[in-house]
Amino acid sequence: MFTTSSKHHPNGGAVTHCDNTQLEQAIARFQSGDAGSLGEIVQLVEPRALTLVRFHKTNHYRSEDELLSDVNYQLVRNVGKFDPARGSAFTFVSTLIWNVLRTIVTRTRVNAGRHVELDETVAERVSVEPEGRAQEALEDVAIRLRRGMRTTLTDEAELATMRWYTDSFIGGAFELRRHQCSNAAMLAFGLSHDRSRELYDLTLLEIRRLMYDDLPPRKPVHPNQLLGTRARWMMHLAPLMSPQEFAKFVWLARDLSPFVLMLIAPESRSRRQDRNPAIGRENILWVLNGHPEAKPLFAP
Repeated sequence: MFTTSSKHHPNGGAVTHCDNTQLEQAIARFQSGDAGSLGEIVQLVEPRALTLVRFHKTNHYRSEDELLSDVNYQLVRNVGKFDPARGSAFTFVSTLIWNVLRTIVTRTRVNAGRHVELDETVAERVSVEPEGRAQEALEDVAIRLRRGMRTTLTDEAELATMRWYTDSFIGGAFELRRHQCSNAAMLAFGLSHDRSRELYDLTLLEIRRLMYDDLPPRKPVHPNQLLGTRARWMMHLAPLMSPQEFAKFVWLARDLSPFVLMLIAPESRSRRQDRNPAIGRENILWVLNGHPEAKPLFAP
């Protein structure tokens, strides 16, 4: 499916969809600390990405919006690695886009190949290797999350962001960092810095809650164990919970913002405590068990 073409050359006469000089200048400003240049980089790269998507017909496998989202995510992660001494920015982003598209096509074809009729003769000869079992386990998790994820949010853009976060966690085997996902979401969905991180926390909290009962029992956590850690904000909440509840709370909320206690309330849209009802045991129960009015995140 993928072929090369000599007409794609930095600043060449035939290439009007990528200004290499302007792109390299924007990357240089970003690498010098100008975070605002990241949006300009994404805008400059998008026409090149769309050109390659349409040229290679990758949009037959996934929608253009999804493909651009994946490209933007990898661009945010890797643009800091660009070295002008090793080649042009045009070549750098073209290679990055190429790799993203090839990965998507390969993954889609592999998944499609798995959906074949299985008769008893074949079933008797199937042997599942460790890697295959790991992939099956991840696919099982993906199915369970898409069926079980719930939220009280109603804004369509925020719901789309939570769905995208969920798919990103699954695709990245839950190894992606908070700031990486949140920065990518800012570009893909036009979110503010704070809101992208709030939605990340709410999504990861829901995922952890869904998977909690499948994990080995948690040992009790004494509040003093949290001294000197990022979870020390949880210490004053311990009297509101039983030891078992507190152990679950610590595991669910670890590395998340303390504001998750306010944001879990459906009416909350602000981090300011004076604009939210007082935090009590009800908020804690919503963290532990989910909100009773939450609706499915993914369509049935």
